[in-house]
Amino acid sequence: MKFITEDDLRILFRKDPFTSYDLPVGTRLTPGARQFLVDKKIPISDDPMMVKRKNEKPGEKKENAPEKEVCPDRFLLRKKTLQAQFLEAGLELLNRDVLLAEQIFDLERKLSDSGKESREAEISFEPCTGFHKENFNQPSCDCFEITGFHAQSEKGKEIVLLHRLRCSVRELAAENQQAGLDPIINRLSQMICLEYGGKTCQRKK
Repeated sequence: MKFITEDDLRILFRKDPFTSYDLPVGTRLTPGARQFLVDKKIPISDDPMMVKRKNEKPGEKKENAPEKEVCPDRFLLRKKTLQAQFLEAGLELLNRDVLLAEQIFDLERKLSDSGKESREAEISFEPCTGFHKENFNQPSCDCFEITGFHAQSEKGKEIVLLHRLRCSVRELAAENQQAGLDPIINRLSQMICLEYGGKTCQRKK
């Protein structure tokens, strides 16, 4: 039995908004997916859960065990793995730089909300040489190439961890260009610049 999740429906709805939903044969909706359709007032056809509720008589409803959500989408699975990498990096930096660790935890939350229209939030940032309000949400190359020289610098540990996260987010963005991950990538680039150059932006005009 295949389960259709809320994220599945959101992706489908972004690509081609629909006013009714025909449940494919051999599939079921997760509670979150069903609530998504209810919130948008989209009728559901061939939903065994809905048919069962219609046939039940008052007083005969039984409490069912919570349905187990299954995430069949490879992009969503990769995003979960990447969120874990952000959390791991944040924990590793807690004893070195609390403020930097908090910024990484905040980006993990933004990554979790990416692709969810009703939960998306802007990433706070200070304009610099390379990034400003007009281009912060656009694809951008690295401010400078990370090498062994940077890894051996005073903030080498922080720089390498941030660079690894940036590379991983770029890989994820390549799988789904509509995921809205460019602000996260650009914010990581800013953080790398600040770790290497203090308050001086390292990006060339």
